[in-house]
Amino acid sequence: MRHPAFGELLELHFGELDEARAAAPRAHARDCAACASVLAELRWAEETLALVADEAPPADGLERVLARIETVRPARDRRTSWVRTAWPSAAALLAGSVAVQQGGALAALAFFALGSIVTLALAPVLILESQRRSS
Repeated sequence: MRHPAFGELLELHFGELDEARAAAPRAHARDCAACASVLAELRWAEETLALVADEAPPADGLERVLARIETVRPARDRRTSWVRTAWPSAAALLAGSVAVQQGGALAALAFFALGSIVTLALAPVLILESQRRSS
């Protein structure tokens, strides 16, 4: 006895099979407890989702989540935030000057190319972070 594929059971459940193709999986599901269980779980999930879909999310849901995040996250000290920003920049400048002194023009070109790629990779994160802080 061949079990219908899960996709066939899904098509049977949602009525996407024509009557000729639906006859064999429907007859099999009547005699097979495992396939009948799959169809019963699909019915249960669909009914549960239908009940939940009728409930609208709270109007202030996003604001409540963001407020909760702000209360959980420790407050940042404004005096030290510029220091955390300055250290990586200073380290990059120092590494660039060492690359230029040690390797010449090719090393400088490679350093600036790598820096450009890293900057482009971080740009979306930095933009999102700045937008989050301004709101």
